[in-house]
Amino acid sequence: MRQSVSCRRDATASAIVAPMDTVLERSWTPDSFLAWEDQQEFKYEFDGREVIQMTGGSLAHQRIVLNLCLSLMGLLDGRPFQVAQEMRLRAGSRIRYPDVLVFAGPLGQTTRTLTDALAIFEVLSDDTATTDRVEKLLDYAALPSLHCYVLLEPTIAAATVHAREPGGAWTASVHKTGDLNLAGLDLALPLAALYQGLSFPAQT
Repeated sequence: MRQSVSCRRDATASAIVAPMDTVLERSWTPDSFLAWEDQQEFKYEFDGREVIQMTGGSLAHQRIVLNLCLSLMGLLDGRPFQVAQEMRLRAGSRIRYPDVLVFAGPLGQTTRTLTDALAIFEVLSDDTATTDRVEKLLDYAALPSLHCYVLLEPTIAAATVHAREPGGAWTASVHKTGDLNLAGLDLALPLAALYQGLSFPAQT
């Protein structure tokens, strides 16, 4: 979830926005943003232009993320990969917090920022869908290590899998049943397991 802090002007947020307005008057670089964000109480993304405060997701969003983490950790147990939730990721000049990602380990336990990932997952929401489908697709695709980018729907059991082909081209496939075949991980992720505990209205 995201909210541009440069646009927030409501009274309840004034304590957060006021000092940030002064900070936002200067030009940002990824390094200056990272140094600033390390001192903040909350999480923020940087899209190369704006500083964006992260906000909480719905109960369904949280359940999908939890199911995803548990499924991935079980399937990857014993393999040289690690699963992280909302881990800070630097992709070129952008700083993002993917819902879930898989990276090759090991890394030090004090690591705060990753610079590569093998697979990235985002659970869509009304206010982030366009960013996740377009802006973040471009950001993440620029990571040489990335093999797949998966978008999970929050109101229906469905996923869009963007996969990098051996020649470098990206393909997209939509799934409503079966397994998600994750390129680069040699892994089949059962879609139904990601929506365990959730129910949705019947689709017509």
